[in-house]
Amino acid sequence: MKKIWVIGVIGILICSVGLAIAQDQTKEYAASTATTSKQITLCLDKPGGLVIEPSGDRTAQAYLSGTIDGKNCLLLAGTITIDDTPYAVDLEGKAEKIFVGWNVPKDAKPIYRDLHGKTMTRYEGATRMYACAVELSDKSNQISLKGEFFEDSIGGLHGSVVIDETKYEVAFRGTSDGLIDEVVHDPDQPMDARGSKYLDVPQRSQWELYYDGHGYDAASRACGETCAAMLEEYWNSNSPDIWDIWVWNGYAPMSPTEAELYFDEVDVPCYKGDYQGSLLSTINHVMQRINTEWPLYITEESQWGNCHAVVVRGYHDTQQNFALWDPNTWTGTNLMSWYDWQGRHLLTSKRMYTRIYAEMTSGLTDTFTSVKEQKSKNENKK
Repeated sequence: MKKIWVIGVIGILICSVGLAIAQDQTKEYAASTATTSKQITLCLDKPGGLVIEPSGDRTAQAYLSGTIDGKNCLLLAGTITIDDTPYAVDLEGKAEKIFVGWNVPKDAKPIYRDLHGKTMTRYEGATRMYACAVELSDKSNQISLKGEFFEDSIGGLHGSVVIDETKYEVAFRGTSDGLIDEVVHDPDQPMDARGSKYLDVPQRSQWELYYDGHGYDAASRACGETCAAMLEEYWNSNSPDIWDIWVWNGYAPMSPTEAELYFDEVDVPCYKGDYQGSLLSTINHVMQRINTEWPLYITEESQWGNCHAVVVRGYHDTQQNFALWDPNTWTGTNLMSWYDWQGRHLLTSKRMYTRIYAEMTSGLTDTFTSVKEQKSKNENKK
């Protein structure tokens, strides 16, 4: 039986006419993008750019320039440099704004809101802060890069590059010119549909540590600290620095117990307890917490076997999934399905999930197994 511990953070002829219309729309789109395309540059040459795999003391840099259009589509060309050897690349992709917190004016007056007995703090005159998330690839599927750039233009990319039949895992640090100003819309806030609810939790990435020059080692392990930063910002609007939380925790990955201690110190509402129930009742329990506007800090045993923290910020009842903010914006995904036939899911026979941390008032124990495991046990009994 798998054990799931719960901590709570209080924290999807007619043909001829149709073809003509489609052609006209294509022409209109092409014309609009031609007139709205803007020049951008990514200069990723800061110290710390590196080749993660194959292991070795290798450096990595990139210089990319091109355009972004009115639909946030990117066309970039330039060079990726591995160990001082440049390689020409042509990339395309998308950019989008992501909400990362609030800009609070100096001496702003706090605004308090009661959420079912827990206090949320906002500030008069505060404005939303955004970063720009980027995904890039080439047409031959030899290059796949993701990253973020922030309002101060600092950021970076990380991912995989295949050169001369050798696959490199790389990470770049640097700046963007023109990117932040030209990304349009606000797609990070999903529209609530019937049977769904999403909370306005800022998204943060543990790779901020790498982009800010704190090194790959910290960035690759700070999922717990990053989730703590998201929930602290949600409740207190104080833009915590992930590095400060990493230092507070002794330069080590944050455990659930350490997260609870940190939340107590920064006045983030938090209960610790256990919950007993079936898979369905656990799903309903998490949905109830979201309905009361309390996002959840959860840990999973990931597909790589490592314990990984994420934030549950919403659900879609019809599609049967939870909406997450996964702090690992490199390989993470922001959906968790309820059942194991849907991909990343709540419980599997391979121990994908071992613990859930959710709000609970008192001590019951939640212990259950996945559908596959239960079937296997029943078969063994026969």
